[in-house]
Formats: sequence, C-alpha cells, structure tokens
Amino acid sequence: MLRLRPYKECDANVIASWIKDEFAFRQWSADRYDHYPVTGDDINAHYGKLSDADWFYPMTAFDESGVTGHMIMRFTDEEKKVLRFGFVIVDADKRGQGYGKEMLSLALSYAFGILKAQKVTLGVFENNPAAHYCYLAAGFRDVPTEQAEYYHVLGEDWKCLEMEADARPYRSLALDLIMQRRSYRGRYKAEPVPREDLVTIMEAGLAAPSGCNKQTTSLIAVDDPAVLDKLRTVIDPPVGETAPAVICVLTQRIYAYRDKCFAVQDYSAAIENMLLAIEALGYRSCWYEGHITDDDRIGYQMAQILGVPDEYELVCMLPVGIPESEPKAPVKKSFAERAWFNSFQK
Repeated sequence: MLRLRPYKECDANVIASWIKDEFAFRQWSADRYDHYPVTGDDINAHYGKLSDADWFYPMTAFDESGVTGHMIMRFTDEEKKVLRFGFVIVDADKRGQGYGKEMLSLALSYAFGILKAQKVTLGVFENNPAAHYCYLAAGFRDVPTEQAEYYHVLGEDWKCLEMEADARPYRSLALDLIMQRRSYRGRYKAEPVPREDLVTIMEAGLAAPSGCNKQTTSLIAVDDPAVLDKLRTVIDPPVGETAPAVICVLTQRIYAYRDKCFAVQDYSAAIENMLLAIEALGYRSCWYEGHITDDDRIGYQMAQILGVPDEYELVCMLPVGIPESEPKAPVKKSFAERAWFNSFQK
C-alpha cells in the first residue's frame, strides 16, 4: 500500500534515474529530458529553491520496497483554489501494475483534503491512452486545449483535464490515514527525523481538543543521540530502542471545574493526533503508556533525565522513525459486534 510524504533529499538519486529515462520523462514533460539536471545534488538544489515558495509541493509516494513515484503540485492562482499537478511512476518495475491509480487517489486526497483546492488540473501525453482513461475514470473531464490555462503551450500532443472538488470520488486523506495506521514495534532505520517533521507532529498533538481548554498536555521531542541513550538505560524491558527520535508526552492535573479533570482525555486526543501525523509523514510509531507508567515508574525516571518539573507527569513515549518492515494488521472484531444503531444489540 502506497503512502505519500513531502519530498526529501534522500529521494534525489531515485528521481535522477528516471529523468534519464526518455520514455518516462516524455510522459511527464514536453521539454527535452536531457535539458534537466540529472544528479542528486542538482535536483536537491532545484527542489530546495522551489520549495521555499508556499505554492509548490514536491511529494513522494512510497511503500516498504522504496520510492515508487514522484509528484509535484502547485497552485496557479493567488487565491489558492486551482491546483495543477503531475506525477510519474519512477520505479520502472512497477509501471503498468495499478500504482498510477493508487498515486492518483493519494494526490486527490492531498489536494482536496489537505491543501483545500477547489479544482485540480493535469496534463496527459496524447500517446499515453491508458493514463488518459485512468483520469477520466477517476472523475476528470477533458478541457479544450484553447481553454487550458497552461497545457496549450505544450503542443497538440498534450491534453488537459480538470476536476472540481465536488466531483471527487475519493474519501479524504484523513480517513485513509485513520484506517491504515498500525502500531509499529519493530526496528527503525538509522535515518534521522528532520526537526521540521518533529515540529509538525507536535503541532498536530497540541491542536487536539482539550477539556475546558485547560491545555494540560505538553510535549518533549528527543532527537539528540546522547539523550536518547540516557533514556534507554531506564527503559527496561527495552522498547523503541532503535528509533532516531522519541516524543515524550507530559500531563498536568489541572481541574476544569469542581473536581473534574480531563487530563487523560486531553493527552489521549493529542497522542492520536500525533500518531496520524507520524503516519502522514511516512514514519511509524507505537503508543507506549502502560510500559512506562507501571509500578517500576520508568516514566518518572525518564522525566528526571529530561529535567521535567514535579508538577508534570511523563505518561507516554512515541518512538518516531522510518520502519525497517511493515506491521501486520491486527485481527479485529467485526463492525456488527461493536457498533449499532439506536440501541445496544449485543
């Protein structure tokens, strides 16, 4: 199953390899493929400069076997309502196997669900009828070339298609993430988690609802190897020991009114938000709470290492990193065994 995340520097060499593939590049651009940079350093410099603009979104589709596709999205209007995008399967072994349809679903979910576009447009090379059919089946419609805002400059061998937001047949990316998320307890790759990704994850946690807005939840991200090593000395039995980063969840017992305190609900909502953000960015994690709040007080020892004041309690740790393997889906009871309409029916 493919997932989508922002472009990273580690994707550059994969992208450079398909730019050298004349057939693949012709499906992407009307330009001569040999005019483009073909080294990883050049591509990183190119995308790094373009990504400074808030209308440009280079994205990468991937699964456990590596990078599958590359995608670029950009708004074409100041109001950020019309989004143009294009994508390509960069792994030649995966072409013609249905990955294009899966990437298209991810692209539309991201464009309409996250970026809030009102309309998306794309171009298709005339000699690629399979792609054209795929777009039409997904809900796109052909736009006369002379009416297209961009694609008419590419030449007569290109077609323009567009889709309005209310024509989208796909559910939102948020729902996809909820249904696909799995707890990961395996080993992590050694690749560091960029600080900006950790900020995004924590921002998602702090955006969660809070009982009476008491905001009882606080967070500490740990990405310093020396500090991680100190934490691991007190986590016994070990969990998440290969993760390159950990987010520690702190709570304060602040009363909302009378004797009512919603601290548990607050940090639970924050944790779920962060688990979904971690998934959305292409990482994996697991909710470790009971393991560190048991009688051996591992959470308290971790808090001491991190200099946490006594009025806070460290109640959860979330390892964050790129997984070495994919978790298996747990066996769950059926919908009918746990959910009903209008009355309890068990």
